[in-house]
Amino acid sequence: MANRSNNGMRASLLATGGFLLCTTTMGQTASDACSFAAGSRYTVNTACNYQTFNKPGSYVPNVTATGCTGSGNDDAFGWFQATATTTTISYNTSDLGTNPIIHVYTGTCASLVAAGCVNATGAAGFLSPVTETTTLATVVGQNYLVRIQNQGTNNGMNGRLCIWSPPPPPVNDNCANAIDLPVFESCFNQVFTNVGATASGTTPAPVCGGTPSTDVWFSFVAPASGAVRILTEEGTLTEGVLQLYSGACGGLTLVPNGCDDDSGIAPNDDMPFEDRRCERLTGGATYYIRFWGFSGATGTFGICVSGPDVFPTPQQDCSGGFTVCNSGNISNNSDYAGCTQDLTTSNDGCLGGENQGTWYYFSPQQTGNYGFSLQPVNHLGSPANIDYDFAVWGPMSAIVCPPSATPLRCSFALPNQGGGNYTTGMAAGNPDVSEAPTGSNVNGFTSRITVSTGDVGRFYVMYLDNYSETGQAFNLTWNLPSPTALDCSLLPVELLTFTARAGADRVHVKWRAQAGGTSERFIVEHSIDAVHFRSIGSLEAETSDGNDIDYWWDHNDPLDGVNYYRLRMENAVGDDLYSEVVPVQFKRGLHVLLPRPNPASGSIRVDVPKAETDFYELRSIDASGRVVRSITVNSADGRSGTLELPLDGLDAGSYLLQVLDNTGAMLGTGRFAKE
Repeated sequence: MANRSNNGMRASLLATGGFLLCTTTMGQTASDACSFAAGSRYTVNTACNYQTFNKPGSYVPNVTATGCTGSGNDDAFGWFQATATTTTISYNTSDLGTNPIIHVYTGTCASLVAAGCVNATGAAGFLSPVTETTTLATVVGQNYLVRIQNQGTNNGMNGRLCIWSPPPPPVNDNCANAIDLPVFESCFNQVFTNVGATASGTTPAPVCGGTPSTDVWFSFVAPASGAVRILTEEGTLTEGVLQLYSGACGGLTLVPNGCDDDSGIAPNDDMPFEDRRCERLTGGATYYIRFWGFSGATGTFGICVSGPDVFPTPQQDCSGGFTVCNSGNISNNSDYAGCTQDLTTSNDGCLGGENQGTWYYFSPQQTGNYGFSLQPVNHLGSPANIDYDFAVWGPMSAIVCPPSATPLRCSFALPNQGGGNYTTGMAAGNPDVSEAPTGSNVNGFTSRITVSTGDVGRFYVMYLDNYSETGQAFNLTWNLPSPTALDCSLLPVELLTFTARAGADRVHVKWRAQAGGTSERFIVEHSIDAVHFRSIGSLEAETSDGNDIDYWWDHNDPLDGVNYYRLRMENAVGDDLYSEVVPVQFKRGLHVLLPRPNPASGSIRVDVPKAETDFYELRSIDASGRVVRSITVNSADGRSGTLELPLDGLDAGSYLLQVLDNTGAMLGTGRFAKE
């Protein structure tokens, strides 16, 4: 488990030195006599938020209280109006040797009716501050008088009063009301909350993350493949825990290795992430997700379940390798090590095992020198300082997985030796066939492979590994004797990417296909329920000179709400293939922005509409119409369409928020308050 801070308790009570420490606000003043005046009205919050409540020595007795050892000593009064059917009242003294008693009344000052009292700590004379707490059944909208006295004495007493009612629990507070999550091939993040959630007490208990006290429930039906990923993202809640169950409410079973509290994908490191691509679930079975905040934390969070109906051997395993059949660039990335351990000390050569790698096959059809250059890149396609390693095995008469011998070429180098960049590969001018992490002449490059007449038509296996385990992409550029030097006959599927993004008045569908595939036509299909699809357009497959081909189609009539898209690939023999299903949230006109938290102090987050734009401009406008804050954020930086705007330096007040695309077109508006 990662080291934890007290973030999850920053809005609630902290046990410190024998007394309760909460945030304190000023503004109310206790009354000497029974009073429902505005100045002695105390706010009812959704969590404990102490408000100053002193009983000076000059106060006089007004009410002779009975119950809880009450008496006719000097007293002080405040009042509140109930906002829920349950209200908790706490009084904490800052003076040693005092002991407060709380009495609560309804009615009028002329005719008080006792509603409750508390004096749990007994006699006075304490060597540390004392807190008394009582929870009452209350009537929404009814006024309640709070009387505080010091037990058995008229001495003054300084302290703080906390009145709060938790918000109502969310609808999925218990397993029986679990919210059903859709399962798509890619993550379709939705935002939920566990504010007000109560401990469900459901058994069996989770096996990680402590005892849940703020848990909420979700359910999903596993796709036919059983290969799912459950991804959560932080909102106002930044540390969460997840337990996965099978069965049904009232008879749940823990899913083995189905509990996680801090395996999230950066920047959501303290959020749970459950990866079942290797430990697959039962296709068609219903599963339950129990989610809660670490150490009782509450707030908003995102969650999605993704998984394909068909999950072939992943490219992260040798037997799922991708065939390289032309001199075009390869762009790829990986976020795990696959499901099979292909590398051991007997065949990994200079490598230290598998991290986040992908496998490739190639078959030279000409003699000559074969090399490549691998450049890690960020989301903008610019070079990134990520440590990639590689190994090449062969030549073989047939592809063997896992490789049975040590690599023909291997680099475990930290490529930036001597202050260079992080490029690696096989290139001319490098005599070595294997490189250690560091040392003289280590630069990340080995010598090229020389293919002789006897090696033409044989096979090579290549592994490209992200040692830094960042999920970072790369571009690989081949150096071949000719553009047609590699055999394409091993390539089974040519679709490389398929995306759909909402524009202002349409949805833009794009895909990239590798040259040399078998598809003759691409058909774009649309659905409003992810079940029933209809064709909305088609394009003939293009011929190419060996480079990847980009296609696009605009859907001019999407519906407001969630639209679903997939690509059908037709070939001559009628063996059609389908892409993954991609969901798109579409809304015509301006998007309504909902900043959170609101009001805010340090920064706000806002979900922006996904649009065909290179960057977003986020503007904050004050009451006079001036733009007082403006930031530009690359669209790829918006995690699931979420952007953050810092508020430091802004005055307290109300502001208009606008988001614009790279053409200056308005995409959405909203409002927020700065505290």
